[in-house]
Amino acid sequence: MQISWTWMIVCVATAVAPAAGVAAALVSPSASSDAVLSARVEPQGELRLQYRKEASGKAVEVIDIGIAGDYHYIDTAGLTRIHDYKLRRIFTTRPGHTYVNDSLYAEVWFRAMELRNRVMLRKVLQGAGVSTKETPVTEDVFWIETELGMVSPDLPRPELKRVETGSRVRWLLGGGEVAAVRYGKATVPDAVKASLRRFWPNVARIHPDIAASLAAEARMPQELWLEEKTLGKDPVRVHWTLTSARWEPGARYPLSPHLTAGPTVTDGVFPEIFATLSKAISDKEVPPEPQTYVSRADAAIERGAGLEAMLWVIEMNLAQGALQARCEEKDSRPYCALSVRAGPLAKADPRTAIAFKKEAPDSAERPQFDNLPNAYLLRLLWATRPPGKGVERQEVERDLLAALRARPVANFCKDTGDFYAGEWQGFAAWQAWDFGRLMAGHRAGDLLDAIDTLETQLAIGEPAFF
Repeated sequence: MQISWTWMIVCVATAVAPAAGVAAALVSPSASSDAVLSARVEPQGELRLQYRKEASGKAVEVIDIGIAGDYHYIDTAGLTRIHDYKLRRIFTTRPGHTYVNDSLYAEVWFRAMELRNRVMLRKVLQGAGVSTKETPVTEDVFWIETELGMVSPDLPRPELKRVETGSRVRWLLGGGEVAAVRYGKATVPDAVKASLRRFWPNVARIHPDIAASLAAEARMPQELWLEEKTLGKDPVRVHWTLTSARWEPGARYPLSPHLTAGPTVTDGVFPEIFATLSKAISDKEVPPEPQTYVSRADAAIERGAGLEAMLWVIEMNLAQGALQARCEEKDSRPYCALSVRAGPLAKADPRTAIAFKKEAPDSAERPQFDNLPNAYLLRLLWATRPPGKGVERQEVERDLLAALRARPVANFCKDTGDFYAGEWQGFAAWQAWDFGRLMAGHRAGDLLDAIDTLETQLAIGEPAFF
């Protein structure tokens, strides 16, 4: 996945070093809740709140909230969602004995990328002379930033005015009230003051400037009024009322023990991908040794099967983790020597030109590759290219699954995650990438280093979410 970031680019050495407060080892997406709790052994103070949320046309909601120094949780109708800033995870409980273990980075990535896309679309429309008011997704800047909880330096600042009226603080936009608050009298304990800024975007649709003001006050609202707007629809008035508040000095971490982790996406092929990668990590599976690939490539060359040989060479490179450097003339390394021998044979095979086009082959072109014993590698590579005609999405997912089942290659997880990121399924993408970075064959310098760097960029670019 190619992403253009305006944020600081940091070197890989910085990216792979854990930031302060972050667990040195990744928490596997398939780890049981017991494994998570073992990393959360120390109890800590927790501010426990209950709010009554009312919105026109909707049933009243009762929302239980807990805010601690390095996590917070929100419980609505029995669904609990925990943002853990120590482990950089989001845990979501499900009915029964299952839960979902997601990456915090995935949520921040989605917000940042969606905001970036809205900004780009807005510029394109303005350049074409189209009013952004005619396109809901790019309408008023205030509502874009409110929906995503982030501000963009490429958008004009909304003319948001803060006024105090008696016991209420109000925020006005164009003369109309978009938010108001009546604070409680007590300040929050010092242990959780720093947690308030990252808490607010996860509990309500609230503009970042207002979220920062609420956090700086260090008092929880006794009442909070917000305008919430869905794209293309009129704003809805939402009223939050605090019904109880107490400080729990030695709170138990709000995740139940003995829960089994499940996939973040439960339809399609992803549950099978999740199970396959979970097993590969549990069994500490590793890909074949380089000599095995050398033997397979040699045998294919002897038969004149150049495309097959070239695919064995490519997979050997991917399986070793860190990719081989560019080959020099008369380079004796196996990867380079085999490439020289297999190259002319592969070029003579008319399928090679089809296999390595910028676009993935059409459905009608694919059967000609079925007799290759390593066709799974081609199909893995095609998954992240512009799709061919007649190729269904689920077929692409099946291709990814076939590659992951064929070989426990950590670099295969990079392409798998890229596929889901390209579909805007960030949580699925990060589960695949996290699995890859936990595989026995993962090495510094492989393709997954790009995810380490991406996570560092997200933490630097959006510190309010970490």
